[in-house]
This record gives sequence, C-alpha cells and structure tokens, in this order.
Amino acid sequence: MDCLHAMAPGDEELLGFALDEQPLSTTTREHLEQCEICQRRLAEYKQVNSSIVSRLYRRLCPSGTQLSLYCVELLPDEERTRIASHILDCPLCTAEVAVSRRFMAQPLFEPSREAAPLAAVRRIYATLFRQQAQLVLRNGGTVSEKAWPRQYRAEAIDISLHLSRASNGDYMLLGILTSAKSNESVDAFEGAQAELYRAQRDSDAEERIPENSICHAVVDDLGNIVFSRVPLGEYTLVMHLPGQEVIIEGIDIERG
Repeated sequence: MDCLHAMAPGDEELLGFALDEQPLSTTTREHLEQCEICQRRLAEYKQVNSSIVSRLYRRLCPSGTQLSLYCVELLPDEERTRIASHILDCPLCTAEVAVSRRFMAQPLFEPSREAAPLAAVRRIYATLFRQQAQLVLRNGGTVSEKAWPRQYRAEAIDISLHLSRASNGDYMLLGILTSAKSNESVDAFEGAQAELYRAQRDSDAEERIPENSICHAVVDDLGNIVFSRVPLGEYTLVMHLPGQEVIIEGIDIERG
C-alpha cells in the first residue's frame, strides 16, 4: 500500500537513505515521524539491502590470504596488479590492507626489561684503611676505627666519610669522593645515585642483610654526598658510579 500524502517521499529518496544513508529533507523526516506506511516502506528497503549485502558481501574481493600475501609482496606481478587496482575502488579491502600492514610492522615479541641484557656493572667493596698519622692516647692506645672521619678505598676511588650533627640534633653523613687517577675528575661521578641501607644481622647465616634504603643522595659536581637526618644504627652505603657499584659496609652511627 502506497502513501497518498502529498509530502510522501519517493522511492528514489527512500532508497538513497536506506542504501547510502543520504540525508533526508526536513519535510520528509517530519512526514516519516507521523506516517506508518512510509515507515514500513523504509524498513522493507533496509531489509532487502541487508539481505543482498549478506549474500554478496565481498563476493568479488580477494581472500584474506591473498591480501596478506599482497602486503608482503609474495604474489605474481599480474595478480598483484589486479589486487592493487581492486583496492583503489574497495574501501573494505583498503581498510583490511592497512590493518595487515600495521600488524606486520610490529615486532612479534616486545623486548622486556627483564630479558634485555644488563650492562656489566662491577661490584667493589671498599676497605677501611688507617691514616698514616693516628692519634695516640696517654694510656698508649689509639683511636678506635669507629672514630670519625673514616677513610675508605675502592680500587682507585677514595671515600672519606664524616659524621656531623645539625642544629636540631639530627645526624648528617657526608661522603667525599676523590680519584687516585690523575686523568679522572670527580665530574665523572656527578649525578650518581647513592643509598644508605640499614644493616640487619641474620641469626642463622650471621651475615649483614640490607633492607630497603632509608636515605637517598646524589653525588654533586664536587664529589660530595650528603645524607640528612640519619637515625642511629648500622648501615651499608651503596654508590652507583659509572660502570661500577661501590659498597661500604659496617657504618656504625652511635650516640656520641
């Protein structure tokens, strides 16, 4: 049954809207909102279009395998030319080729930080050494190795540790790095990270076990490291210098 209303849209206008989503005029939209007959006509056109598309969808298009081979240039020249010409007129195949090329451009496995080889870092344990001139007490003894400042050596690197107290009573640990190599400046250490770990004695293994770091510092351009507000206790100092990790164990900070 056809609509006899003067404002009823023609078949061409309804087909254009159902097949290609061409915009409707204002009067046609207003008429469709009120007319059940034209609404049924439009629904029938859409149903017929869906049926045709479902049966003929990509009937003339290359298969997914052919498109994949086309993307990696493994097809004969004649077939490759035919598919290239088809892609120019087919938005569906154009989109599929674009997706396939993006997928092929990605690596099969993303390199993980865990799997990547780490740069070789040498771990050096600094040793405490006595000064040439030591303070001799009246009773014939000498100052304990726990006295401050303390001098350590890690191969060609000398580390001097000093303990001081701020005006509020907090302890501050100052480290001064120097190099015994004449051609190596302390500028090479600038920006290196350093951490202070609280040492804990394991009752079974009787070994020092570092916990999470409690203080962080950065080596400045003069080779200085400053740890502020350090609580009393025994610590391990770890300095991440270029190409090496310097460790100082047994740093006791006791109430003086």
